[in-house]
Order: sequence, then structure tokens, then C-alpha cells
Amino acid sequence: MISIVSTHNGKKFFSASVPDLLFTISETRAVVEITVDDTSVYKETLVPVGGAITVSDLTSMLAIYAERRLVVDVTVTITEQKQGEGQTMEILGQTYIIPGAITTTDTKTMAFQVLFCNADFGVTAEEFYDSHFLSVLMGPKVTAMGRLEYLHYYGSDTARCTATYADGSTKTFALSATGGNSRYTQLDVSPDNFSAAGKQLVSYVVEAGGRSQLYDIDLQQPDCAPILLFDNSFGVQELLYCTGVHKVTPEYKRMSARFGGLLRNYDIEETRTFQANTGPLTTPMANWADELFRSKDVFLVNIYNGEPQVGKEVVITDCKSDNSNEDDYMPRFTFSYQYAQRIHNVIDLKREGRIFDNTFDNTFN
Repeated sequence: MISIVSTHNGKKFFSASVPDLLFTISETRAVVEITVDDTSVYKETLVPVGGAITVSDLTSMLAIYAERRLVVDVTVTITEQKQGEGQTMEILGQTYIIPGAITTTDTKTMAFQVLFCNADFGVTAEEFYDSHFLSVLMGPKVTAMGRLEYLHYYGSDTARCTATYADGSTKTFALSATGGNSRYTQLDVSPDNFSAAGKQLVSYVVEAGGRSQLYDIDLQQPDCAPILLFDNSFGVQELLYCTGVHKVTPEYKRMSARFGGLLRNYDIEETRTFQANTGPLTTPMANWADELFRSKDVFLVNIYNGEPQVGKEVVITDCKSDNSNEDDYMPRFTFSYQYAQRIHNVIDLKREGRIFDNTFDNTFN
């Protein structure tokens, strides 16, 4: 008989903290099969120690699947088996033991969900599920007109936005999903979506179920360079708009030799290293900006005729994100990045008049 000690069934867990599976059996062996979205990823015959079996380190096993799909349904099937008594048989003077038949004595199944997350919030996934958007930002986000903004959450709760204008008036907008699936929802919460004729948008609040996120409008609308789209700790995309100094430092590695008595460069490797500064950040946004430096997938975003488009993939090569609790301290981070591709001689034919390239702001036109 199988007795399940663990309390996985019907629960939700973050991929970084899936607890071990513990159960006891009364027979000598059990087959454990784990499926992720109906695909078997683990099947082994295990024997108990003191009647108990532990399947440990489920985090390592399931995190890779959760990272690809953000949310996965996991099913564990435990089949207790009994090994029948063996029989001896003598053949040509040799004695052989014929194993007894294997029969199933009990079967138990449990199902749970794993939500991809590479952060420790100090609460369970179930507590987080209904009350937070998929972001580590714990405070207002500063944005500006013309910017693209995404927001994601688990589930499919109805979403709405309440916009506030400079004259004190408000307006509520119904929001529709722009991406996601039956398990999570993506919203386009760009400030331009909530503009009103003859009014100046100063802030807006996006709500979905018990979740709430405030956006404050930067009325100065500073130029941004670069604009970076990255995967955050939940595996969904967010955008960081840098308003500080942006520099580029090209380096050339030359391989040369003499051919016909003349020195020639037979190979030239160009590496363009960009240095960017986030510009001044609020304390919540400074804590959130570290997400960029943790991300494995980062892309440039370019603005063409007022429309943002995802551009080249880049790699963060260095960063400095010091912070302080001094009263007059205004955090701003500096980091370096390079194109992920081998060819760094990148020309953008969609935009003319750039001194450097399309990642530099409009003051260079």
C-alpha cells in the first residue's frame, strides 16, 4: 500500500523551490513516472529504505521545462509492485533462479503546477499567484509617452486601466490580452494606449484581479538610448529605457603576415563595445533594473516612424549597479554590452543620418 507523505497534489510551486517527493510503500519496489504537460520526463524503479522513498531535487529536473513554457502541469504516478517468489531450475548441471512474476499492488497519482521563477519572494507560489504581476518591481514604474510597456500575470483575470490626467479627471480602459496562453496573460500597457484628446496623462494604474501596478509619466520625455528588451526572473519580457550617456568603443584585432614580401592584414576582427548609463532611477526601479544584468536574453529595441521594433540580440559584458541608502543618493547604473552575432559592422538602412548607429539617441541626427 502506498502512503504519500508529501503535500504536492493540487498545489503550485515556483521552479526554484519544488519540494522533495516523499512516500512510503509496504512492498519491495515502486515505479515512479513524472510527466510534464503529458510528456514523460522521468521513469525509474525505486526501492525503499526503511519503507520510505524520496525523489529529491525536483527543482533541477523541472526548472528547464518551466523556463521554456513558464507554467507546466506535472503529474506523478506511483506504482507499487510485488516481486513473486523465484524458482530454481537446473539445466545441464547448472542451477538457475527464475525470477517470479511482478504484479501491481497499488497505484497513486498526484498533480501540481510549476511556475517558472528565479527569485525568492519569501512567500509560496500560491500566495504570489493571485496578488502580483510577473515582475520584481515593487513600486511605481516611471515611463513616458511613446514608450512600449509590457505586463504579465498568471491566469486570465479581467484587466483594466485607470488613467489620471493633469486636470484631475480619470478614465477607465478595458484591457485585452496581447499575448500569452491559457495559463498566463500578456498585456500591452504602453502609455499611448491611455491618452485622451485635449488631456495630459500623468499616471495610470493597471489592475487584474488582486494585482495592481502604478505607472508615473515622465513629462520631460527624455531621449532614450539604448532601449533594451530582456527576459526577467519569470521568463517574460520587460523593457528598460536608458536616459544617460551612451558611448561606443570599437576595437580591431588584426592578424598579419608577409605575402610576396609585403605585409598584409589577412584577418581583421571588429568588436564594438557599447557603454550605457540608465540615468537617474527611483529606488524601486533601481532594485528592478538588476533584472537586466541577470537576464540571459537581451535585445535592442529601435523606434522606426514612432513604432518600436525588436532589433539585434546583445550580451551584457560588464555592469556596475552600486546602490546606497544615503538620503540624497540617486542610483544610476553603468553597463557595457556587445552584439551577440559575430559581425559587429552593423548598418541600419532604415534610419539615416546617424553618426554612430541606431542605438544612439536623436541628438546625434
